[in-house]
Amino acid sequence: MTKYCPNCGKEVDEDTVYCNNCRAEIDSENPTPKIINNSNQNSNVSHTTELVLGILGGIFGIIGAILAIMFSAFGGDEILMLGMSALIGSIVGIIGAVYLNKNAKYGGIILIISAIWVLISISLFGVLPAILLGIGGILALMKK
Repeated sequence: MTKYCPNCGKEVDEDTVYCNNCRAEIDSENPTPKIINNSNQNSNVSHTTELVLGILGGIFGIIGAILAIMFSAFGGDEILMLGMSALIGSIVGIIGAVYLNKNAKYGGIILIISAIWVLISISLFGVLPAILLGIGGILALMKK
């Protein structure tokens, strides 16, 4: 008779105590699986560092965008548009930071795109936000 893991459904040997796939305990008397601690499983990885870096980068980006918008009085409509672009990019960065908890890969990509966006928009004012958003995005993509 073939035996299957009650947790993941993979086929297991008759004398198996733990499933080789999901590490659930195989108990012939009690079909309820008991998950043992496995250091290779990262189902609930915390993204607090990336979240904080993303939000700080977004806030500094908003400050830089506001400064660029204020300086547009001296430089014309081009600086105003770049400041508005940086403002939108910074808000997108904050949204990406919050999205990290739902999907780290896409949240990290959004943070990196936002970092490049803000840096291109307001160059000197966008260096610190770009660094913070970029590091947050890279850290999120490195964690699984």
